[in-house]
Amino acid sequence: IMVMLNKTISAIEKGDEYKALVIHNEGKNFSVGANIGVMLFSANIAAWPQLQAGIKGGQDVYMKLRFGKFPVVSAPSGIAVGGGCEILMHSDAVQAHAETYTGLVEVGVGVMPGWGGCKEMVRRHLANKRSARGPMPALVKAFELIGTAQVAKSAMEAQRDFLIINEKDTITFNKERVLFDAKQRALGLLDGYEPPEEETFRLPGATGRAAVDLALHDFHMKGMASDYDVHVGREVAMVLTGGDTDVTEELTERDLLKLEQKHFVALAKQPKTLARLEHMLSTNKPLRN
Repeated sequence: IMVMLNKTISAIEKGDEYKALVIHNEGKNFSVGANIGVMLFSANIAAWPQLQAGIKGGQDVYMKLRFGKFPVVSAPSGIAVGGGCEILMHSDAVQAHAETYTGLVEVGVGVMPGWGGCKEMVRRHLANKRSARGPMPALVKAFELIGTAQVAKSAMEAQRDFLIINEKDTITFNKERVLFDAKQRALGLLDGYEPPEEETFRLPGATGRAAVDLALHDFHMKGMASDYDVHVGREVAMVLTGGDTDVTEELTERDLLKLEQKHFVALAKQPKTLARLEHMLSTNKPLRN
């Protein structure tokens, strides 16, 4: 899929035949995420440079979608989780079927969103007017969605509460019309289209992580989080709060992507993550270790 997207982006940018891109399929689900079998194989043979290259390669493709010189509209239906959700978050617009179930579920297999999902949750919730009281409410909401692997139960919930679907986007109720509506949406964005500028952030660093740690401790004491859930949550918090930074330092989107790479690979090296991957592949159910 990444190779296909790269070729498609190049074809649009080099030629005159196409002016916009719609990402869609006619399967039961839009995308259930990356192939965790390949991830497990890479981890078992300690192919860490290759695993990190795979994370970076996906990030690079998604950033091309976000900053390309043409409109990108994703048209999902059914399940769109993990890497499939991250495609939606790097599109200019989403024309979703009403029955779209989307979210970032990676913590369930002991890792975190690695193709820009953490970065996009931070960006979107910081920009949300309902979180305008400062960075912590926005970061806590982003952490809640990622750290508990929440999935929106409808396109409307994904738009209203998760901010995965943009506020200005419309939702299609007839599945047979999703592709047509997405094409019209893409063509409607052409006139005067300008790619977005890369955004910057001022994140709280260790101060913010202290607040997240209190929440994790509370979940652990109530039996809502295992020891390893707490460990994974702290790694996610490292990315969402900007790593070794404070509010005086300005970070770019690409800075957050580098943090995603670092902490994704760190989690992939953990035996308990490998156990979660193996359990999911063999039972199709998450392991709470």
